[in-house]
Formats: sequence, C-alpha cells, structure tokens
Amino acid sequence: MDASQSMAIYNETMRAVARSLQVNIPYRMLVEEKGMFDLFLSLGLNPELGMDIPALDTYGTAHLQETAMAFGEAGARITIHGPFEGVDPGSTDTATQKKSRHYLERLLRAVEVMHPVHVVCHTGFHPDTHTMGIEGWRARSRTIWSEMAAYIATLKGHLLLENVHESTPDEMAKMVTGLTPLGVCLDTGHLNAYGDGDLRGWIKALGPLTREIHLHDNDGTRDAHRPPGEGSIDFSPLTGLIETQHPIITLEPHTVADLGPTINAIVNHPRWWRRECKKIP
Repeated sequence: MDASQSMAIYNETMRAVARSLQVNIPYRMLVEEKGMFDLFLSLGLNPELGMDIPALDTYGTAHLQETAMAFGEAGARITIHGPFEGVDPGSTDTATQKKSRHYLERLLRAVEVMHPVHVVCHTGFHPDTHTMGIEGWRARSRTIWSEMAAYIATLKGHLLLENVHESTPDEMAKMVTGLTPLGVCLDTGHLNAYGDGDLRGWIKALGPLTREIHLHDNDGTRDAHRPPGEGSIDFSPLTGLIETQHPIITLEPHTVADLGPTINAIVNHPRWWRRECKKIP
C-alpha cells in the first residue's frame, strides 16, 4: 500500500483522532517518497519530523521553512526527533564529542526555523559502551542536555530525552531529574524490547516528567514497531498517565500500511483521546 492508496481507509473518527496525535516520519521520507507529504496534509497529521544526520546535511534553512509553513497553514503541530546514530554527547572520545556537538547545533538551527513544541533526543546510552565510567558519562551528557533544554525553552519548546537501551526507569531519572525544563519521552516499545518491560513501574517513577509517549508494540524480543495490540505490551497503565499528565501521543509505524491499524488502536481507547478531539462523530 502506498501513501496515496491508503487515504481511503480512514473514516471520520479515525481522521479526528489522528489530528490529536503526532506521527513520526523521517524528514527525508516525508519529502522524497511520492505521496507522503500529501498523505500528512490530507489527513491533518501532526508530524514528528525525524532529523537524522543525512537530513541535517542535505536540507537547509529555506527548505525547512517551506515545510514548516506548509504544516502551519494546515494547522498542524510540529515536533522534531533529533539525530541518534553517531550522536553521544557524553562520550569520552573527543571525535565523537565534536561530531555530536556539531549535529546537535545543526538540530538547534532546525528548531529555530520550525518552532516545534517538543524536541526528542536519545540519551546515547548503550550498556555495551557505557557500563564503565557511567557517572562521568552521565555528568557530561547532562551538561549538554541542560544547555540545549534551556535554549529550546527560549524558543517556546521542550527538550525531551527518550528511553532506548536504559533497562530501568532509575537510569532515565538520573539523567533527567533536576534539569528543568528537561523532560521524558516514554517509548513503550523500547521499554519492552530493551528494558525491564514494567510499564507500570516506569510510569510510577517517571510520570511527572513525561511529556510525550512513543506508542508502539512488540513481543519483547526486538523493536518491531507494531501497532498496539499486535505484541505483548499491556498498555492499560497508560490511561492514568494520559489523564493526569496529558502527554502528546506519538505513533511510530514503520510502514504506511501500519498507520491505519495504529490509529484504530487509539480509537479503541477513547479515554486516551476524547478530551483532545472537539468533533468526534
């Protein structure tokens, strides 16, 4: 199913719910894959734009401004996902530090142009790399993230750090706690595939810090990015978090064909979206 063929499957309820959510899309895919931009505009989707290193190297200010204007005219809310492959600002390797700073600065230039409400970044943590010297790595990382969060706040946005290979919520809390206005993007799929799988425990520990949820499912063996309900995750603990903290919910389907089932999974949980939608049939 390509982008243009998929539009017919969305009924009015699905479209209304979709307009209350973010949908992750790599920036290069949005602008280079036929019909993708039109799909987002026609459905009123709010994009979480994946600005990886090639995108930051390829697309300049004028292109980013044009994209932001198109979504602004459509009434869409923009969030941005920063680069993660090759980015580790807490690294002891000076070359990695320099590269990380360079691309995080490039990311900030994109933020200045596109004015996202959230900017999501990975911490860069990996257990195979950072088990030794973890406290020093964390301290160096916190310095960079704190500086970025403060600057993004001046642009009326929020910087959020996303769990990936962190196995427990305590690891995320140690990175984020005390660095206002830095917050958390809670990724359910990463938590299940790489973490301890205890969604309720993560919510209990990080709930007040959580401003965004990346919502996708898997069976616990790999980060499969399946629609909710097609894996082993029990999503019921999310209801209380959504009703009390009102985080942005971001969908992360890896194919156009999975977008509809992912939206339908949200439709089937009206307590997750009804307060965000003003005109539901």
